[in-house]
Amino acid sequence: MPICEVDQLPTNGNSRLCQTGPQSGDIDSLSSCSNDSFGILTPSAPSRFLHYLRRLAVPLALGQFLSALIAVTGIASNYLVRFGVSLPLTQNLPHYFLLTIIYGIFSCHRFLSHPTETLHTRSLDLWYFLRSRGWQYFIAGTIDMHANWAIVSAYGYTNLTSVQLLDCLTIPTAMILTRFCLKTHYKWVHLVGVIICLAGAGAMVGADYLAAKDVDTGVGSEAASAVSQTSSVMFGDFLVIAGAVGYGASNVYQEHLVRKFGIIDYLSLTALAGTFWTAIYCIVVERKKIAIELTHLSENLNLAASLGCLAGYAAAMFLLYTTLPFALSKTNSVLVNLSLLTADIYALLIGIYLFGNIFHPLYLVAFGAIMVGLCLFASRDPILRDTVATPLNEDEI
Repeated sequence: MPICEVDQLPTNGNSRLCQTGPQSGDIDSLSSCSNDSFGILTPSAPSRFLHYLRRLAVPLALGQFLSALIAVTGIASNYLVRFGVSLPLTQNLPHYFLLTIIYGIFSCHRFLSHPTETLHTRSLDLWYFLRSRGWQYFIAGTIDMHANWAIVSAYGYTNLTSVQLLDCLTIPTAMILTRFCLKTHYKWVHLVGVIICLAGAGAMVGADYLAAKDVDTGVGSEAASAVSQTSSVMFGDFLVIAGAVGYGASNVYQEHLVRKFGIIDYLSLTALAGTFWTAIYCIVVERKKIAIELTHLSENLNLAASLGCLAGYAAAMFLLYTTLPFALSKTNSVLVNLSLLTADIYALLIGIYLFGNIFHPLYLVAFGAIMVGLCLFASRDPILRDTVATPLNEDEI
């Protein structure tokens, strides 16, 4: 039972370390608190600053690494579209399959690493595992796969601006679900950080609009040519909303499962569910289209380049899905989703050199606003009511 709170030190130097008295017989804790009370073990101001900086840098670095990976997947998808490849389901099958194989081997090794157990005991353990956890992993993988499919498919019905705006619904979805499902309480600084991040996302959409005005009519009409009817736009917006809510629910559920059961089993079994559904949909929906696309690519000599883009997409998604549970175990789903807002900016900066995208100074303002909001959100940890049972402070919600 923790006696001294060494994470949060007052800036005026007064000791506030011993907030709960030591239990009877806890000599080490008593001596530690006594020493801290006399200032013997009180960290200096530079060490407190370094501790705070390190605590702030880790979640921000993880979030930006994930955001950069998403930008890479966007670049690879853009190249595939330029080559005439539009197979959103088939495109996601390789990384699900890789995750299933690689992390499935680790899961099987851990399960079979008890030589003293009999076959009957192992079968009972497997049945208990599937009954207690397996169905939860299957649901999480199902939600993730369908959310991914909805977002990718939405680009064929609506425009980029609508996708960017509506995709921000992932953040309030994650906050609401963590508040009521995981019993997480947020402080006002978290709300301010979220508002600033969303304002940065709005500035990013505005920068897209202003940059599009600088493009010639022949090029600028390309973004709007995908949508010609109101019904198509509404259907595309519905897909984005469904995908954003699904992503938020998937990330919160993932945070719960990773914190409770660990990362390896989660990755192997949720990827198995994703592989299962993606393979079925590929056979049902994209079977004929795959043959047509392969013939078209071989005739235009773009087969090797398309396979390279597909391999790059699969590698980036594999790293993304591998890193995401680790990031959720170190931070929380809301901070991760806030970090992913910068992915479009990274993709734009890369696209300036690869595709000749137009840069607008408002992108820098958007990036700065998002980073300020992230720093504010990460400066204070949300309180998990499953582990901390203390009265609410005035700034908690």
